[in-house]
Order: sequence, then structure tokens, then C-alpha cells
Amino acid sequence: MLEKAANKENNILLDGHGSIEEIKNNRVKENISLQVRDENNHSLTATISLSSDLKIDIKDTFDYPEVIYISANRFGPQTSIPIYNNSAKKDRIGKNGENLLQCIELLGDTVLDERLRHVNAEGDTLEYNIRGWLNTVSPNVGFKFHLEKMSDSSYSMFDEHRANNVGFGLSYTLPVITALLMGTFIKNSLVIIENPEAHLHPKGQTELARLAALCAVVGAQIIVETHSDHFFDGIRIAAKRHGIAEDVQIHWFELNEHKNTEVYSPILSEDGRVSEWPKGFFDQFEINASELI
Repeated sequence: MLEKAANKENNILLDGHGSIEEIKNNRVKENISLQVRDENNHSLTATISLSSDLKIDIKDTFDYPEVIYISANRFGPQTSIPIYNNSAKKDRIGKNGENLLQCIELLGDTVLDERLRHVNAEGDTLEYNIRGWLNTVSPNVGFKFHLEKMSDSSYSMFDEHRANNVGFGLSYTLPVITALLMGTFIKNSLVIIENPEAHLHPKGQTELARLAALCAVVGAQIIVETHSDHFFDGIRIAAKRHGIAEDVQIHWFELNEHKNTEVYSPILSEDGRVSEWPKGFFDQFEINASELI
């Protein structure tokens, strides 16, 4: 919404979510104020009037980042994936994974920070490390892709099998890995990932969190929405190993009995410990384990 506001778009609602009457909380009467502030104290503030015409007042001294957004609704295994012909988007990923493979082809030779190099990667480039990290998440799997530019489509293969003949985790994870790595070299970018853990086993979820943390170490700005305690533990481990606890913000959202959202923000310490554990905050493993004692 803030991105649309910054671009002065008339309809700042997210596509496909209907009118303001459908999405607003009817128990809230006051206006909503959203603010983004960068490290140089530049800010963008959007004050939104909850009227039927959704009036918005913008105060902007902010250089809005390029958003690299991978949604929870991203493509699973597909026979083909569309590619973009628009020159402005040819090297960018769509929110559902559109244009992913053309993006890898065009940016694949980009040299990454050496700290991101996967131990099994054949080189320092984006494509080599996509393959390396994909192999960590799903061990011993080869990855190939091909573009059909005359039909604006592309397809991927895993161990010479088409994508819809292998596990869902490969297709769901590929755009996540690519977006995270891209966030380390696209200047003034913000990577937003929904449910990176989808269709991955616990080790793969933890490794993906390690990659996200490494990308943050080299300067990527990342927002992750997750339901995975394995991913969360991966971030905690990375905070302990790489000293990034001060750069990690944790927010837990819970709907109260009045249908309003309460936000808890535990603090992560340098040793990966969490300052507080609100009820329901990644505590189900302990609850289940206590039932088995």
C-alpha cells in the first residue's frame, strides 16, 4: 500500500482485495497512519482516512525502495512459467514467480559477495549459488531451465524431470532463494517473503533461514512472514553465529477478543535467546512434548 502511495497511484488498495469497506476493521474509527523511515531519517508517511473513497495524505521525503515480493500464492510445479517482454521488468521476478527463469538467465552472471558463496557452488555468481542453495534445501537434485521466448514462456527441470513430476518444495523454494540473493546486489531494495517454509522439511526450513540471515549480513533488507519454528530457530542460530541480533526485529500478531490485532515484539539477544514468549508464539513443540512425557 505504501509503495502504491509513493508512486501516486489512484487505487492504493492491493489488487484483488476489493473495496475499503471489505478490508477495513469496522471496530476502528480513527484514521490509519503508516510510516517508513530509512537509516538517514528520511520518511514516507501515509495518513489514510477510512471513508468510502479512501482519502490519503502523503508526506514524502523518502526514496522508496524497490520491492522484491514473493507471495504465499507463488507458483508450485508448473509445466511452464510466463516470462516478461517489458524491458523494465525482464530482469525482475513477479510476486507469484512469473519471469523467474528469465531473471536467472539475465542476472545469473552477477558476482555475489563471497560470504554468500555456498560450499558446493562452482563459482561466485548468482546462478551458481542458486544451484548450491537449492541443493542444500533439496539435496542431490540437479536444476536446469529453458526459455521459449517466441511463446513468452519458460520451464524448469529437476534431474531431467519436468517440475510437476518432482516435489513441490523445489518449485516453491526457487523464487525465494533467487529473491533473497537478488536483494544483496539490487540497490535500495526490500525483499518481502511470505511463508518461505512451504513444502520444505525441517532441515530445509532452517537452511533457508540461514541464507536469509547471510543476505542480511551483507546488506539486504528482508521482511519474512512465517509460521515455522524451524525457520525462526534458524534466524536465532544465525544471530548467535553472525552477531546480527541488533538487526533482527520480531513481531508476533494476535487477534484479541475484540477483533483487534495485538502486536508483541520480543527482543533477540546476541546468544539467540528471546526476551519473552507470548502464549502461542512458537510454543507448540514444547506443549506437544509435555503431553508425551
